[in-house]
Amino acid sequence: MRALRISILVLLLCITKSLYAKNLQLNFQYLSYQNQESQAYIETYISFLGTSIQYQEITPGAFQGTVLVNMIIRQGEEIYHADRYEFHTPVLDDTLNTASFFIDKQIISLPLGEYKLDLEVVDKAALNFKHETTIAIELDFPKDKVCFSDLLFLDSFSPSQEENVLSKSGYDLIPLSSYGDYFLDESRNELNIYVEWYNTAKDTSTSEGYLFNCYIENYQTHKPLNDFVRFKRKTKDSPQAYIGGFDISTLTSGNYNLVVSLLDRQGKSVIQHRIFFQRLNNKVQLSPDDFSSLNSNDSFVKDIVIIEEMAENISTLLPIATIREWTFAKNQLKTWSIEQMRQFFYGFWYTRNPMSPEQEWAKYQEGIEKVNEMFSTLKVKGFATDRGQVFLKYGSANFIENSVHENYTLPYQIWQYNKLGKQSNRIFVFVETALGTNDYQLVHSTAIGELFNKNWRSWIYRKRGIVTDLDGDNIGKEISLPKQ
Repeated sequence: MRALRISILVLLLCITKSLYAKNLQLNFQYLSYQNQESQAYIETYISFLGTSIQYQEITPGAFQGTVLVNMIIRQGEEIYHADRYEFHTPVLDDTLNTASFFIDKQIISLPLGEYKLDLEVVDKAALNFKHETTIAIELDFPKDKVCFSDLLFLDSFSPSQEENVLSKSGYDLIPLSSYGDYFLDESRNELNIYVEWYNTAKDTSTSEGYLFNCYIENYQTHKPLNDFVRFKRKTKDSPQAYIGGFDISTLTSGNYNLVVSLLDRQGKSVIQHRIFFQRLNNKVQLSPDDFSSLNSNDSFVKDIVIIEEMAENISTLLPIATIREWTFAKNQLKTWSIEQMRQFFYGFWYTRNPMSPEQEWAKYQEGIEKVNEMFSTLKVKGFATDRGQVFLKYGSANFIENSVHENYTLPYQIWQYNKLGKQSNRIFVFVETALGTNDYQLVHSTAIGELFNKNWRSWIYRKRGIVTDLDGDNIGKEISLPKQ
């Protein structure tokens, strides 16, 4: 059976940004729904990056791009839908200074079942660049059971001024393009969705009213996040659709699910649907108090079974931990519970790289091995020395000045960093106050937030166990070395 082609929409989304790629870049996605007659259909979206299209001059100063689309939906050898058409961009007078996206939307009716969708897309002005793919499609809407449509993530939505192909439930919906899983970086502060549900009148638990619930949960533990929960009370006559979402400006980096569910009037779940997404938000970090919401059972920390090893790993974090994290860490060390230590240690690295916390720890561990090799003393491992902690916090210095063992000087090193974040030309001065121990103490730094001592030279110059103060009021006088 050949399905009815409803319409094509061309939409120009204006974004002021300059791109120059000319290989056709596109994104395809489909979503399944039912109409009021319980007829299943899919909506297909092809999004084209405007600057990736080759434009032709149709009249002087006026340019237009054309994309050839060939779409076939089949079930075995039987073809249910076949369409070959040309997609035309709006006429433009400037094809360079734009990053516009063009959206082609199709609405295609299909019987319930499993299909293959063959898609071929090619720029008419660059026929050698062809996109071909085959996508599995499944339409499964139980006739007498409550069920959800697919869940559409939205780039934006607005009230419909007049009915058009974008309209659903009185709003024009612009889908969010996804290249695999949805990825929301810190430039996006809202997560909005559109979803429908069906057959509530046919289920005794929802026929007289129910609750719609929408929330964000941790991907690993499936625990809802308290600040991201919505409830809507629905009567039997309420529209069976939801559009809305959350302000996610405070949602930390991590892996999450967006969950929608229907609850009966006693609060019992009737049906649930979730979709995975990733969040990158360097502006906000997960609080140590929230580390318990993470599931570390199947992570790299489970292999750390010796509590002393776990405690030492936590101790190495001091140079890079926030004040709050280190306060929390010290409490874990006092409690001396390996399970709590594991939870904290996993959470610490999860906040820095939620996609791969183990990889982040492995990189830091390489630095620990270096400082242990270079700076360890007979009694103290390198990571716990002043030089080790500066190295772990700031990395390798650009230049190191080593003292020449002259009379009247203690061994010292001056580390110079050309750049430390927004700071330039910062130094760290270390002095070996106990000769022959390799334990160099930090006595001065020009880096913001580090130890500053204008009399630091007093720690370097010595004469038979006493030091000459070269700064301040004691110039020319001799003072005793501080006791170690």
